[in-house]
Amino acid sequence: MDKPVTNSPSAASGTEGFSRNRVVLVTGASSGIGAATALLFAERGYTVYGASRRGLLPGQDQGPRRNAVPPQISHAGVLYPLVMDVTGQAAVAAGVEGILRREGRLDVLVHAAGDGLSGPIEVSAAEDAARQMDVNYFGALRLLNAVLPVMRKQGEGRVILLGSVGGIFSLPFQTLYSSSKAALAMLGDGLRLELKPFNIHSSVILPGDVKTGFTAARRQLQSPCPEAYRQAMERSISTMERDEQGGMSPEKIARVILKTAEAKRPRARLVVGGSYRIMVFLNRFLPYSITEKLIRLAYLQ
Repeated sequence: MDKPVTNSPSAASGTEGFSRNRVVLVTGASSGIGAATALLFAERGYTVYGASRRGLLPGQDQGPRRNAVPPQISHAGVLYPLVMDVTGQAAVAAGVEGILRREGRLDVLVHAAGDGLSGPIEVSAAEDAARQMDVNYFGALRLLNAVLPVMRKQGEGRVILLGSVGGIFSLPFQTLYSSSKAALAMLGDGLRLELKPFNIHSSVILPGDVKTGFTAARRQLQSPCPEAYRQAMERSISTMERDEQGGMSPEKIARVILKTAEAKRPRARLVVGGSYRIMVFLNRFLPYSITEKLIRLAYLQ
């Protein structure tokens, strides 16, 4: 296990709109953007619960955990590992209840857990889509069911959902993933409107390509790819993987998430990456036929 992050009292000053030394729950915290986010919040003086299916700390070996202490939370400075599978309502409820028993409050939720899937729509079964949505969308909904009543009673809170630019531009052969991230963005937008009277702010972070282990972990459909699609799919997936491995660091996204949590008036949507911001901006004014052509050129030709 890495050396625990220790609290730094001096880091608790200077916050623009949301004081530190608060309690944060980060899902997907064992790797990638979730891990970078959990570490950054801890380094900045927050009490952080990093949730993952195995309750691993960022960088910890992926083998079985030892010496788990009920409610499956063990001490690690200001960063606590938390066993939580966001695909189960009971697991989410138990995880949040454990935080409340220990801390008495929960101030920031960062939903960074995600699942990737690639393959042609023609052989995408409903079960494939259900699994994709279960983590990326319904996982967020389960967390909100557990967290929002707590934040309303507190009279404040921050909810940050990790979306994707792929939720704005549907990409070939990862359409189920794009669909789940588009649904997550809509969830965040509606949530923001509903929560305004309660001083709870909701934001959706929309990164472009990020270099993480997510690329290697992306699943493919169980159904064989029809030969008619194979060449196009291989070209598209190869381009996507190359762009991701040359993409932004997860620490960059983590800094955006931290800034959003601390902002006095956090924005509803934040696209991360200069070229992606330009694409999203132009997409508001260009006919979709041009956007489609650009996507085809980038991924299929």
